Amino acid sequence: MKKLTLSLILTLIGSTSLLAQTKDILEDEVWDMEKRYWEYVQKSDTISYKKLWHNDFIGYPSFGDGVSNNAKIAIWIPKLHENTTQLFSYTLYKKAINAIGDVVIVFYDTDEIWTNKENIVVRKETYKFTHTWKKHKDTWLILGGMAARKL
Repeated sequence: MKKLTLSLILTLIGSTSLLAQTKDILEDEVWDMEKRYWEYVQKSDTISYKKLWHNDFIGYPSFGDGVSNNAKIAIWIPKLHENTTQLFSYTLYKKAINAIGDVVIVFYDTDEIWTNKENIVVRKETYKFTHTWKKHKDTWLILGGMAARKL
């Protein structure tokens, strides 16, 4: 068995550190994409929202009655803004993120909040989400996901 030289040990430690930094960077990039997702939802910007999804996406959304592709992925957003006397907002609670190569899996909860003109909360619902993102060229796209109301 060969002896490890000090320079080889330092090289290995540096590579491990670099991998950890890269993993952190990827996870931060994807969390920023989740924030962008919700900014689009809050603004009812379904055009930008739809650009976040991979063409071959499949998931289990909180609306509808089963697994779906991306054809109807944005139908729930206008419903959040139907009542013009209430303002929709949200709060995100990051639970876990895991980067594996160019794929990142995210788990989080979201409070969906509606307030009236006096800024009083009139309705609040909490959902749990998971999204699987994959780097495609220079952007991240959602490959799969699931959402459900949290009881």
